[in-house]
Amino acid sequence: MQIPDVDSLFEKVDITKYPVRKFIAIPLIILFIAFAVLAYTQVSIDSPVRLGTDFEGGTVVKVVTGESQEALEARFAAYPVSSIRASGGENEMSIEFGQMSDSQKDELIAMLQADYGSYELRDISPLFGEELQGQAKDAVVVAFILMALVVFVVFRTVIPPLAVIFAAFSNIVVALACMNVVGLELSLGTVAALLMLIGYSVDSNILLTTNLLRKKGDLNEKVRNTMKTGVTMTFTTFVAIFAMFLVSSTIHLFSAHFAPIPILRDISLVILFGLVMDLMNTWLFNAGVLRWYLERKESKKYGKRPVKSGATKKKNAKNKSSMV
Repeated sequence: MQIPDVDSLFEKVDITKYPVRKFIAIPLIILFIAFAVLAYTQVSIDSPVRLGTDFEGGTVVKVVTGESQEALEARFAAYPVSSIRASGGENEMSIEFGQMSDSQKDELIAMLQADYGSYELRDISPLFGEELQGQAKDAVVVAFILMALVVFVVFRTVIPPLAVIFAAFSNIVVALACMNVVGLELSLGTVAALLMLIGYSVDSNILLTTNLLRKKGDLNEKVRNTMKTGVTMTFTTFVAIFAMFLVSSTIHLFSAHFAPIPILRDISLVILFGLVMDLMNTWLFNAGVLRWYLERKESKKYGKRPVKSGATKKKNAKNKSSMV
């Protein structure tokens, strides 16, 4: 079987052949749907995203048992169980409980001592969870503000930096909405993934913006050449993160001595959501905005009417046919 040439693949998905408005509309529609998902979650549970034990408070118990997840759910049915999953050791299970009264907690401890003897219990108070939640929000906001300042300082203009900032913001919002759809909770691990997503979003968008604003040559040709590099970067990262997701989710299937690694699974899943959205925000929205901005700037410079994106090739082809 012959492997298709990379250049021919990019020619088939040449974004410069199509109108700017249609491409810009796609990420905007997806962002609107993401906001709708977050709004629905806010109305349903009084929070735009489901909070994990790290931020909401609760109790985490680890026991060594051969019981299945269904058996443990039945055993602890009288308590507010939020999740049950395999932990780090062989036959070790981690059981997370929501907030409980003191009497419920005493009953749970007595039950653990009677049924398991040896166990590990970690209690997170709601006040500490709220404080941790506030610190996580501050970290994301500060990271976003610093990123925006750096982008404005680098380009020293208005529209291109705003497009970069919008792309990063949209990636985070869509990733949060996808977390709600798949039932993933906001935890310290997923917050770390969102911070990494900010950095990666800026990376690919700055590559595009720098090449279009500072390199000389035909605009559409610059877009195509930059897209080859940018998409290759994103695809490479996607494959690496997907491998991490597979290993952290399925490693327990290969040996009883291994257990799933939930924090790596959650981090990789959030980054995968963001990478998919970053492709659309970078090469549909940001590239579209930059094409419109540069064509408009060029038309003002030479006193010409801006040519609609995607129409240049058709016009040239028409002229050639008339000459023949």
